[in-house]
Amino acid sequence: MITCRARGRLRQEEIKPIVGDWVIYDLLTPDTGVVTEILPRRNYLERPLVANVDQVLVMSASTEPTPNLVLIDRLLVTAEYLQLQAVVGINKADLIAGEKGQAMQKLYQSIGYPSFFFSLREEKGLGELDQHLAGQVTVLAGQSGVGKSSLLNLLSRRQVAETGAISQRGGSGRHTTKHVELLPLPTSIGGFLVDTPGFSRLQLPEGLSSSQLNLYFPEMCQYGDCRFGASCVHLEEPDCGVKAALEAGLIAQSRYDSYRQLYLELWENERR
Repeated sequence: MITCRARGRLRQEEIKPIVGDWVIYDLLTPDTGVVTEILPRRNYLERPLVANVDQVLVMSASTEPTPNLVLIDRLLVTAEYLQLQAVVGINKADLIAGEKGQAMQKLYQSIGYPSFFFSLREEKGLGELDQHLAGQVTVLAGQSGVGKSSLLNLLSRRQVAETGAISQRGGSGRHTTKHVELLPLPTSIGGFLVDTPGFSRLQLPEGLSSSQLNLYFPEMCQYGDCRFGASCVHLEEPDCGVKAALEAGLIAQSRYDSYRQLYLELWENERR
């Protein structure tokens, strides 16, 4: 590992490197250097602040804490908007509520998201997930207590993060990661995981408008044959193709509920 500082010119121009940046540096000693240039970023996220990401692993648990489906869908919308591959990981397959986890896996697979149901405690069901992480820069996201730190510990084969317990009072996990860090996976897998501070809410991307939101729910795009065409927002309008698909069971109620909540959030923000 080489510890670097930014060249004075970069500091004067207020150009700051962030986690995930590719840089050019001059070596000063065998283990220190100075960054002379930050290469153009393919993409970057604002929260967590990280650059050059390939995909997002959206994690949940079958129970303990109770799955936050709106947060999952919020994260998936963000990934779609940023044109990032999204993968859904559901932990705690060893618990009694495993059927809920299987239902979640089936739901997101049916939409087109690679989805995996596993047990970190028993170290089962992780083989296929490894294949999707191989050679990629993957951001971990999801509510606290679902096992993000435990997954990091297991996959990196070293204790990279403090593992938190679930609060019995509120049923939510304690935030256990304090900073953003790029962690190499074992050489047998390859790639990196981006460990991020735990959070229970994520702002939707700037630039995403309420009228565009349906474009980032893939299953809704195929049911857009509405009386009012592209101006239909799929809430109260008559003869809406999306609502007809919902009533026919072709769109999951939980996904539509998330869409409605996120739409109203964007709509209210646009009018402030």
